[in-house]
Amino acid sequence: MVMMSALGVAQKLEPLSPNLAALQPVNVFPDSISAYRFSDRAKALKPSTFIVSKLKNGSAVLTAEVFTAGKSHYEVQSSWRSTAAFKKGDALLARFAIRSIYAKQESGEAVVYFYVQEDKEPHTKLIIVDISAGPEWKTIVVPFTAIRDMQAGETAIAFSFGALPQKVEIASVQVLNFEQQTTLAALPTTKFTYAGREAGAAWRKEALQRIEDLRTAPLTIKIVDAKGNPVSGATVSATMLQSEFIWGTAVKESLLAKDLPDAAPYRRYLKELFNTAVIENGFKAARWYGESERKAETMGAFQWLLQSGLRQRGHNLVWPGWKFNPKVFRETAEKDTAAFRQLLETDIRTKMAVTKGHVIAWDVVNEYVHESDFFKVLPTSEVVHWYQLAKELDPAAQLFFNEYAMLNSVVSPKNIQEYIDTVMRLRTAGAPIEAIGVQGHVGRQPRNPAQIITDLNLFKPLGLPVQITEFDINSPDEALQADYTRDFLIACYSHPVVTGFTNWGFWESAHWKPDAAMFRKDWSAKPNAAVWREWVTGKWKTSFNKVADKNGIVTNNGHLGRYEITVKKGAAVQTITYQLTKTSSPIVIKL
Repeated sequence: MVMMSALGVAQKLEPLSPNLAALQPVNVFPDSISAYRFSDRAKALKPSTFIVSKLKNGSAVLTAEVFTAGKSHYEVQSSWRSTAAFKKGDALLARFAIRSIYAKQESGEAVVYFYVQEDKEPHTKLIIVDISAGPEWKTIVVPFTAIRDMQAGETAIAFSFGALPQKVEIASVQVLNFEQQTTLAALPTTKFTYAGREAGAAWRKEALQRIEDLRTAPLTIKIVDAKGNPVSGATVSATMLQSEFIWGTAVKESLLAKDLPDAAPYRRYLKELFNTAVIENGFKAARWYGESERKAETMGAFQWLLQSGLRQRGHNLVWPGWKFNPKVFRETAEKDTAAFRQLLETDIRTKMAVTKGHVIAWDVVNEYVHESDFFKVLPTSEVVHWYQLAKELDPAAQLFFNEYAMLNSVVSPKNIQEYIDTVMRLRTAGAPIEAIGVQGHVGRQPRNPAQIITDLNLFKPLGLPVQITEFDINSPDEALQADYTRDFLIACYSHPVVTGFTNWGFWESAHWKPDAAMFRKDWSAKPNAAVWREWVTGKWKTSFNKVADKNGIVTNNGHLGRYEITVKKGAAVQTITYQLTKTSSPIVIKL
């Protein structure tokens, strides 16, 4: 069967460099690619599929589709036996092209493992590497070394696909043995990057200028004496206390509610780096439903955040997939639809009863476009009811619709349009959706920041504020991760529709994607933490010290937000707080 989606794009790999080609490596991957063994041990209701297609250009394309993730990625795999011998120390190079047709995870990237191992117990591995693939073809190059002598057929060359529900294509597989004519260090390896990363990139210059125009205003302070006369020479210090813009993070409840060994640094960095927090899991139905220790832990974290002065976002009221909810939800739905509807409403009411007046926003419905289990038993009009109920229960909380698979790949514009159409349809039906949540989960291949900006432009006609609600970049390449964090921040902060930016965690031991964290397990800071400090708590968190001129005036551009301003002249001291906005008038302070 020829997979039409692959035609014209699954080309043969680029030739090796002349130096490497001259070594005449042997391809130990079988010429007859159909000589594979496919295994699906996931025992899902709908079995996974694996198809090999031979195109007219000679390229072979492997297409695997997994409908239900296995307990391990190994549960769905295909492997081939090597066709030639290795010797211990041989330098080998695996090469292939890969792309995702779809993948059910927030970044939209497929996850495939490539590995080479002994074809019998104990299956000792020569190499294993996890590969993230977006919708554009990506060439992967992986060098590795033979750890012992192996005869032809004693080595298995394999891909595993069971990490998540996904459909993926792989083309032009080679495993080249250079024997010991070269070294591992001399072989190429895949390096991910993105357009617009270079210093002085035009898009970045334009974005930084937009930030000055959009996010700052003159902070003008006039100091006068009791008679209203100007006071020259007074020292004026201004420090931003809280940005108007949301700079947030998801937090782990236990580290705020309990005095655990790492609680102190966790709390310290939370307060240093962020002005807003969202409890990551505690308000999700799977943890909130019923009386439990977890519920008490959630409320302990909630109270700690209230006392800390951090703003809070609520996440989430409804997540309409069975796997994200307690078993009783599905059991009830299958027996009595009316009882299930009431169960959901009660869950919403109990959450909002304890948070009313204390959260600035709620993600009312999470991942509606991708998770539809509830709507097999409920009409989609129920979504309108949930929003209306949330607005009734806490009129002051901004109500968000939250979704993923945007801002991170070539298909982002299509996904954004589908998202916008969904929001417009629900609003027309009466749902008071007041803001748009765009999850910012980024895989190993980041999207061009200039395209992030054009993607965000698509939201303008909707006329609603947008927030990046769940940012992370899951990459072991710390330099790439830091550069892209910087550029993604700049792109989003420069856009007029964006009102907030929330990281989905910051410490490796409390992060759903450990490679994405800002701090390692030992609390050493990674380069992306330095980027956050430089921009978010540095350049974009204004503070200054100046001396009033002969007219008693100090002027300085500041980023919008709440400031503490202190004026001193001799023994006289005056301190005030002040909210700087685009329409602020000059402040007059009497000494």
